Amino acid sequence: MATDRFISMVISLAVLVQAEFPAQAEEKTTPGESGYPVPRYVSLARNTVNVRTGPDGKYPIIWVFKKAGLPVKVIAEYKDWRKIVDSEGAKGWIWGPLLSSKRTGLIVAEQQALLKGPDNNQPVAVIAEAGVIGRIRTCQYGWCELDVNGFKGWLKQITFWGTLDRETLD
Repeated sequence: MATDRFISMVISLAVLVQAEFPAQAEEKTTPGESGYPVPRYVSLARNTVNVRTGPDGKYPIIWVFKKAGLPVKVIAEYKDWRKIVDSEGAKGWIWGPLLSSKRTGLIVAEQQALLKGPDNNQPVAVIAEAGVIGRIRTCQYGWCELDVNGFKGWLKQITFWGTLDRETLD
């Protein structure tokens, strides 16, 4: 009986720990045709970027991005074309030269407080509204420092769009 109770307590504790600290699987990358890893994040290099149904200029345009610097996730490559997914989950193909390796992050929640340091106890440096794009300066230990029009602050990596799970950037 005591053994059954002990086993029951261990299982209960394991369930509680799992609920409190869920496993975050790191995204696995593989080299794409370009030699760069896939998946990876990039940003739009121009203010107007056509997104197509396939990897060629002959394919129909399905939508047009209108904001340079917007982060997108490259999920496949074919020659000079990159299949991307945006922050809303929409997928399409973009001609590679219209993308930049500059790393940016998109605020997707209504508001995010960027903190003065990588710790929840730090004071607020600036408040960023949904749709704001910032340049990612560095990411470490689940926190990233963003520069939003000269205002710098730290955000938890999981609170914005633009980085792979547990990605470290220098």
